Amino acid sequence: MKYDPKTMQNYSSAHEGFTEHYNATPPWDIGKPQAPYLTVIDQVKSPVLDAGCGTGSTALFFAARELEVTGIDFVECAIQRARIKAAEQSLSVNFLVKDAMTLNDWNERFASVIDSGLLHIYSKEDQRQDRTRYVQGLAHVLKPGGRLFLLSFTDEAPEGGVSEQELYEIFAKGWEIESVQQVIGEINQEFLAKHPGAYQEAGPKMWFAVIRRTD
Repeated sequence: MKYDPKTMQNYSSAHEGFTEHYNATPPWDIGKPQAPYLTVIDQVKSPVLDAGCGTGSTALFFAARELEVTGIDFVECAIQRARIKAAEQSLSVNFLVKDAMTLNDWNERFASVIDSGLLHIYSKEDQRQDRTRYVQGLAHVLKPGGRLFLLSFTDEAPEGGVSEQELYEIFAKGWEIESVQQVIGEINQEFLAKHPGAYQEAGPKMWFAVIRRTD
């Protein structure tokens, strides 16, 4: 079966599309953090927010390193799976059903934020207002001096993504991009078995950026 990464556009809402993906095998759900997060373990400080945490693999990885972690996602079944995984691993993570669009209304504050594949879902022209709202929410919940660890599709991705220039524009005010590098994202092997040829290369091209909140 040929996978069409643009099928998300056919759903009436992002929530419906992501829920449908979690009812099957999401390509991004690899059961562990994406590899770039292993390179910044010492930089991720507690408390940590995993925004768009899915089934919780990245949140649980950092919780296992004795960090205080909160994971949010607006897909209820993803959070249910995350809570089951936390119980199975005897790890304490505050998993919440919460839309990232509501961060501006939240009183919690974090020293680190993980965004492993969330920002780029707002890459379409008609989603720029949502993206601005999301980034403003990140600034609201991230303590001054705190860091955002961002993994996002590049603008070459068929799903849609951002260019390096756009990254600098998005985080121009109140932020400092400390590092940015292009990496290859890992895809769920079960998904690839069902959809051979879904990705022409080893995986999608992505940016991995460390971005500090300056004020």
